[in-house]
Amino acid sequence: MTNLSTSDGFASTDRKPTMQTKNLETTLATFTDNQWYCYQARQTVFFTAFSQEPVGMNDLKQMAANLCNLAPQLSDCFSPAGATREMSQEVLAEITSLEQVETLENYPENWNMAGTEIFDNPDLPMFRVKAVVLPDGPDNKGRRSAILILSIHALFEGADSALLSRSKSVEREAKVEKPAPKSFWHRIYFTALAAILTPLQLLGAWILAPRASDVGYRAFSVERAKLRRIAARLNMSQRNLMFAVSTFVLNDNGKGFSRRKISTMYADLNLASDVQTNDSFFQFRMIGVKFPVSNEFETFAKTVDTQIARAEARDLSATQSLLNAMFAMHRRFYAILPFLYSDRIYRFNAGYHLTLSLVPPQRLGGELTGQLMEPIYCGTFHPGFNMCVFAPGREHMTFNFSLYSRHLPKVEKIKQLLDQLDQ
Repeated sequence: MTNLSTSDGFASTDRKPTMQTKNLETTLATFTDNQWYCYQARQTVFFTAFSQEPVGMNDLKQMAANLCNLAPQLSDCFSPAGATREMSQEVLAEITSLEQVETLENYPENWNMAGTEIFDNPDLPMFRVKAVVLPDGPDNKGRRSAILILSIHALFEGADSALLSRSKSVEREAKVEKPAPKSFWHRIYFTALAAILTPLQLLGAWILAPRASDVGYRAFSVERAKLRRIAARLNMSQRNLMFAVSTFVLNDNGKGFSRRKISTMYADLNLASDVQTNDSFFQFRMIGVKFPVSNEFETFAKTVDTQIARAEARDLSATQSLLNAMFAMHRRFYAILPFLYSDRIYRFNAGYHLTLSLVPPQRLGGELTGQLMEPIYCGTFHPGFNMCVFAPGREHMTFNFSLYSRHLPKVEKIKQLLDQLDQ
């Protein structure tokens, strides 16, 4: 990547692991309840794309340093109080990796999005920058390398990827104001509901949650022009079309999720004050909606369109307010009864079959991403939930799936259905 510096001139600071661990504990204490739960659940976010240029270790180190400049929360979580935000060469080498491969055809699906090395090494910054490169020149698609940025979800959301793709800052202190407090009775209602539901959720998790994570990653890209044509023919939005086609195929005529209703949540980004949900870090909110099952796609698509319209005509903050109250209650329980909380607890889906999200448009440019090329793949990975994130670029839309293994073979059928609908 020719526009990245190959200098070794990063500031060096000496740090002891015990200092980092203490700083991590301090950082977790400052997290909102939503951030705290994301961290405990070991949820990650990722951004990956191809490049026409080869990449070296110095390029990756510079990219990691640039990322910290644009997202200071990454280094704030790592640097001891009062220390410089810049990281030493030794630390940058620990959080970057480069590998030569014979083909890029299996990427981005070959990336491991679980982030185990991040959560298992709290003495290092909570993100990684990785690359694979073809040693003998570009392939027949003009691709020479693939780059992955992987982070904990507690520090990023979809709106951040849209800014970072443009090499713009996502510094939170200047960007997000604390929402106005909710009414007293609003808080009492959701706190009381969370106090009742939290013990039931713990019990349900111990009985029903998977003993081990069985989630994998699949992705593909579609021309945006194709989606526009199909959406226009069906007289629905592109967002609702993507929600419908993905949910329809994954449910597999009732064999995937449910024969009656598919229970979903979808992420919505709206900064209007009347729908904020009192989280001072995350700007998105989740909206719960159920889709009645139909074996005929166009009928199902119209149902999805109708159900989403009804959900958005109701209280847009209700689902997220309950989630935030639940996160806060779990945090209190965890402080008193930590032995109840194994990794299995966070794999309990509470009856939700799938979560869906459309992130803001991704536009490549600037020092961080200027040498990358579309399509752009980004999304989130949760060890216990089925998730789908749709990421729009200028010409391509990517579908990014984190799914239990039994659903992974169905992803190819989503592409096939889109092809049929475009005929």
